[in-house]
Amino acid sequence: MGNEHVDDRDRRTARAAAAAWMLSLAVSMSPEASAADPNAVPAQHRGSWVPAQATCESPVRVVVGADRLTLQNGSDKEALGGIEMAGPGYFAPGYRGIMAVLLTEFSGEQPAMVTFNPREKKGAAQVDFAPPIPGNGTAQSSAYNARISKLNLGKRFPIDKVLLKKCPGAAA
Repeated sequence: MGNEHVDDRDRRTARAAAAAWMLSLAVSMSPEASAADPNAVPAQHRGSWVPAQATCESPVRVVVGADRLTLQNGSDKEALGGIEMAGPGYFAPGYRGIMAVLLTEFSGEQPAMVTFNPREKKGAAQVDFAPPIPGNGTAQSSAYNARISKLNLGKRFPIDKVLLKKCPGAAA
């Protein structure tokens, strides 16, 4: 008889959790919620980023917009879309720092990733280019390698794993 009381409480708790989840789902699907792009890069990260040791006139730069990342080296440019800001699950459980991560071509090969405030260094950024997968693999890894090799980002843009600073000016 004592267990019936616990079971009823568990059922009420489960029903309340399910109702809350359904309500949050309904709210997220409303026209008002979908008006703002949840994948847009936050304003504080948008703009022109150059190597930390360079001047803001550097021909090598990363331009971060709301929905795309453009790599530049003089007249050579590569725009990457499919932007997604990584969610809290990207970091270890309990992470409470200031880092944020931007992924490019989220539904594809994700050729470049930007970490804002890397190693908790406020106001900095770092780009990491995806490397080819070594060896003979699956059809999926072959497609990935073809895309990454074609882009050739590491050779075209000498900023892989280089600390960047944001230049003053209007956000992109």
